[in-house]
Amino acid sequence: MDQAHGSGIVADDTLERKTSSGTGTVFPAHLMILWALLAAAQPIPLLPQVETTPRSNHLAEETSPYLLQHRYNPVDWYPWGNEALERAEKEERPIFLSIGYSACHWCHVMERESFEDEEIAAFLNKNFISIKVDREERPDLDDLYMAAVQRMTGSGGWPMTVFLTPDLKPFYGGTYFPPRAQGGRPGFLELLQGVAEAWGTRRQEVEENANRMAGMLEVQFPPLPETGLPDMADLQAREVLWTAAFSQVFDPRWGGFGQAPKFPRAEDIRWLLARGGKAGKDMALTTLRRMAEGGIYDQLGGGFARYSTDEKWLIPHFEKMLYDQGTLVPAYLEAWQTTGDPFFSDIAEETCSYLLRERRDPAGGFWSATDADSEGEEGKFFVWTPAQLEETLGKEDADFAAGLLGITPSGNFEHGTSAATRAGDFSDPRASSVRKRLYEARLKRIPPGNDDKILVAWNGLAIDALARAGRILGEEQFTAAAAEAATFLLEELREDGVWRRSWRGGQARNATVLEDLAYLMGGFLSLFQATGHEPWLKEAGALGDKILETYGDRETGILWENDGFDATVLHRMKSPWDGATPSPNSVALNGFARLHAFTQEPRWREALEEGCRALLPLADPNPRGYPSALRVFPLAVEEPSVAVVVGGKDGESFEIWRTTLHSPSARPALVVMAPKGNPDSELGIFKGRAPLDGKATLYFCRGSTCEAPATTPPDTEE
Repeated sequence: MDQAHGSGIVADDTLERKTSSGTGTVFPAHLMILWALLAAAQPIPLLPQVETTPRSNHLAEETSPYLLQHRYNPVDWYPWGNEALERAEKEERPIFLSIGYSACHWCHVMERESFEDEEIAAFLNKNFISIKVDREERPDLDDLYMAAVQRMTGSGGWPMTVFLTPDLKPFYGGTYFPPRAQGGRPGFLELLQGVAEAWGTRRQEVEENANRMAGMLEVQFPPLPETGLPDMADLQAREVLWTAAFSQVFDPRWGGFGQAPKFPRAEDIRWLLARGGKAGKDMALTTLRRMAEGGIYDQLGGGFARYSTDEKWLIPHFEKMLYDQGTLVPAYLEAWQTTGDPFFSDIAEETCSYLLRERRDPAGGFWSATDADSEGEEGKFFVWTPAQLEETLGKEDADFAAGLLGITPSGNFEHGTSAATRAGDFSDPRASSVRKRLYEARLKRIPPGNDDKILVAWNGLAIDALARAGRILGEEQFTAAAAEAATFLLEELREDGVWRRSWRGGQARNATVLEDLAYLMGGFLSLFQATGHEPWLKEAGALGDKILETYGDRETGILWENDGFDATVLHRMKSPWDGATPSPNSVALNGFARLHAFTQEPRWREALEEGCRALLPLADPNPRGYPSALRVFPLAVEEPSVAVVVGGKDGESFEIWRTTLHSPSARPALVVMAPKGNPDSELGIFKGRAPLDGKATLYFCRGSTCEAPATTPPDTEE
């Protein structure tokens, strides 16, 4: 199954289990009754199979590639919306809700096995209102009903299978089901029969259970603590304990945390690099190196797969998600800044190049994901055999490539194939040419499916990554691509000040959630730091104001995940912990910290401190669930320094400052590279600050306390 990935992880050999609290869940006793009801249910006679001409269902007008994949299923699918929900209420039918996403391998399997099965479809159509949801378009629904499934079963994943009452309360759920009973596991058809029988003969009990479950899903967090934040000495003492929590589950040989499957948890790595001391840095750098050497990293084309199925990062689940690239690129950049080792900057640069080469829509934004499968087989596009190497390269170069990439006659994957790894010396002069030739040959294969919808949130992460890479590495193409994507979002997904979450084929759809605005605010701020272009800072501030106005909760200090305007969403949710992506709550706080550092406007400082006061009691006992919050706390405890470089006529001096401020010996600071500068600006960090003697000039400040401007780094002075 495609696993849910979150803060609380208890893994076995098939499924990564997730709990929202990080403390585990207990299957409620009253839901055990429903299990018994379903087990005892008498089968309902099946409808006779009827030959039908394929026709589209209610998904035909959708734009989501995932929903469109199901438009010709014999299941009478509806998208989530009033038409389906009103029909369920009018006909008093239970809702069968299926949630997945385009790159989900087991979603494809369940479609082939069950949703294209005429017998199963006929039973669904007679007894249920069937609704299909793309979790990437509607994370609010996914989070809500995933929490229900986790409470019912102790784990979660996709495809998510949930049964709801007509008033949208969940009463039974799970993930993938085979079409019919096998190996002691209930089949999907038997499950449908049991649910339908329970609904028809024991509805009162079912509804009572649903009411209890709905009550359990209501968000409850403690009131905002009145006590302030710790001082830096206290925070550092806590950080020692937090680092120890990561050490307890760290794999010293292969890197990463916990057992297989292993996910590339970028936020863990970034906090350990920044605040974990020597032990934390060692854990982070080992993990980053091992991941980049393994099959989870695309050794030919760049970019990371979603997770590794084994402890060695050897065999990935081959789907590639935009959000993984957006979170891992900053981690590798920070590893390079910490060590000066070009291994890490090379991985960051290759991954950014992959985004520009393969993931960019002609309109300017970035596509969401690629499938694990091609030609019906997982990983077929990516794996190799020695014979395929020889066919592409010839005998001599094929032998070299086999040693370079770990391609063996027995293989490390299925059917004698191998996922490419960094098995040899990539600095060998032949390595670059061989990798390029294999990449070009791979392009001629049938590629995995492409989910080409554009999501504001994930584009925000990509913009942040590319802008950081452009600033730190001096690669203007990355900065330009980030700016182009940001401009596209402003033009296509915002109308009259109202943002939409997703875009495809010229249509912007779906209301935004917190992660959209928080991640995009972070991207705009990183663009400002890369360019010194003030409109990016202004746009970031507008998003910050929108977050506080729409998602703020002064009672708890924790931001809501959705705006609360959609009456079809059963509950408004909060989840301030990290998952496969960083907590939007913490990303927003990081944005507030940067907004305050760049503008000195008090409201940003107040929002930052309030949010950190709320998170500290949650993160302190469970640091592994909140690494992105851990990275924000120091910014709230102590004002960060800001290093602004104002460019002059001398481009060489500007590049010298860029190298100096991003080197291992650099003082911690928020760096703003402004090649043109603007001494006439009303913004304090630019106002009256011009390049001196025609050279790029550094202005280094903490709050209102500034050092004398400098035109030459100390270690380069004559």
